[in-house]
Amino acid sequence: METHIVAYDICNPRRLRRVARTCQDFGCRRQLSIFLCRISALDLVRLKARLEEIIDPKQDQVIFIRLCANCAIEIEALGVPTAAHDAQDVVIVS
Repeated sequence: METHIVAYDICNPRRLRRVARTCQDFGCRRQLSIFLCRISALDLVRLKARLEEIIDPKQDQVIFIRLCANCAIEIEALGVPTAAHDAQDVVIVS
């Protein structure tokens, strides 16, 4: 399993909702448009494929930031605390 931050900027509200729902299938929401995903390399490919079907590449952007294990456990938040990066692991059943 690898840890990735997935962040997006989607122009259309309908596509925005679809992208958010797709990301929820693979990880847990950390901010309005930021998800923390602990997924296998195969699931990362699946996530990217699903998102490519939704977004408009001329208007929208989705970024993927891979975190090493040490970086993932060092996630820090000010204000509302954030759960440990593996506290909400997601299991995908297809």
